[in-house]
Parts: sequence; C-alpha cells; structure tokens
Amino acid sequence: MRGGPERVVLREGAAARLICLPFAGGSARSFVRLARHLPDGWQVTAAQPPSGAPDGLGLDDLAGHYLAVLAGDLAAARRFEGPTLLLGHSLGAAVAHRMAALWPADVADAVGVVLSAPPPPGTVTAGLLALDDPALLTEAGRRGMLPELGGGPDFAIRFLLPELRRDLVALGGAGWRAEPVAAEVHVLAGTQDALLPPAAAARLADALGARSCRLVEGGHLYVVEQPAAAARAVDALAHGRRAAFPSPDSTTSVPVRDEEYA
Repeated sequence: MRGGPERVVLREGAAARLICLPFAGGSARSFVRLARHLPDGWQVTAAQPPSGAPDGLGLDDLAGHYLAVLAGDLAAARRFEGPTLLLGHSLGAAVAHRMAALWPADVADAVGVVLSAPPPPGTVTAGLLALDDPALLTEAGRRGMLPELGGGPDFAIRFLLPELRRDLVALGGAGWRAEPVAAEVHVLAGTQDALLPPAAAARLADALGARSCRLVEGGHLYVVEQPAAAARAVDALAHGRRAAFPSPDSTTSVPVRDEEYA
C-alpha cells in the first residue's frame, strides 16, 4: 500500500546506485527486500506512484512524473563514478523505457536501464479494466500480478485493486512500443513468468538492441518473491558480468501469450 514521500530511500551506499519504479499495484516499499539483499555499498531509492490522479495517468504522463520526482538522482548520476541503474518492474519497465526516450543524452550516458519483466510490445489493459472487482482479482492472481499479502479477497479488493486499476490505465490505450533508446538497456525475466516467458524476453531484448538479457528464478513478481536472486542479477549487471541466456528454441515449454498484460 502507498503513502508517504514521492521518493523513498531504502538503503544508503556510495559504491553503486539503484533507482526503482514499481509494478502495477506496487509501491516504493515493494523493493525493500531487494534492497536488503544487494551487496554492501549499494544505495537504493524508489519512486512512489502518484497519488493525486484518481483516474490514473497515461504512460507519457507517468514517465514525466517520475522524471520530475527523480530529477536529483538522475542529475547526480552524471557526476557519480560508480554504476547507476534505473530498474522498472512490469509496468515500471514500460515507464522506465519511456523515461529513457525522454531524458537528455548526458543522463543516457550515465544511467543504465533495467527492464524487469516488461510488458510485451503493444500490450493493452482495457479488457482487465473492464472486469468487476472479483473478476479482476481472480485474473490478476492467475497472471501472478499481485503479491501474497494475506488478508483474503475482501482485503485485496478494498486495499489493492484501487491502486492496481489506477496503474493499469497507463497501458489502457496503445500500450507501449519496444523501440531502441539511447541508454544502455538490459532485460530481466522470470524463469516461470507466463506473462513474459524466457523466449519472449529474448525476442524483446533483440528488438530493443539490449546489451544483455538475463533470467531470474521465479514468476512474474520475482523482485518481491525471490529478492536474493533478483539482487544477484542486478549486481552482476552493474559490474558488467553477463550470464548465458537460453536460445528461444530451448524455452518453448512456456507458451508465449501476446495478449493483455500488466
């Protein structure tokens, strides 16, 4: 659940910097576990989704909001000698990609962009938004879009779904286009993510001209559910280490779903 300042410092450090953008329905606090599992020296900040837009924001407006909130972090990256990564997860990945298309060249040179479990190109969410609350909760659970927080369906409908609906508006129209941007791009994908299977992640990385594509053990919300594995992947990206990525032909056991997503 959300609240508090728009920019949250989750961990202090001076050797490397990670800036996080949440998934649909998530918040800055969604990255607390990831921050704890990163090695010594990492500074981790996260942006809080906007609270003053009850009907949600489009992708460009959301990218503009985060650019303003994180202006200080992005400016500091130009002078920082260590690596700086902007990591967006799921919807946050589409927003991070859009931010990279909008920010100036000196930021692009200083900040690497990590697209974590990003939406497939052209993804739209109008069908999800049309569902009533019980149906949306069922479908979001089936797709692995909501973390296990306990409290039962009534709790989820009251406290989680309003935020999820507001966020899904960002992909309610034309979705997003996977076009190369000036920044260095990396793609992360969950080994058991039915929304972006490994084969689809490899194709997406190729379309983006990504520098690397890496698998993280887990489903769609591995940043929450498998934070140690996600932290190892982030640290490896920051230090230029690459892992072998399976070819699309070897990952066809999970079907690619070119349909609605979040």
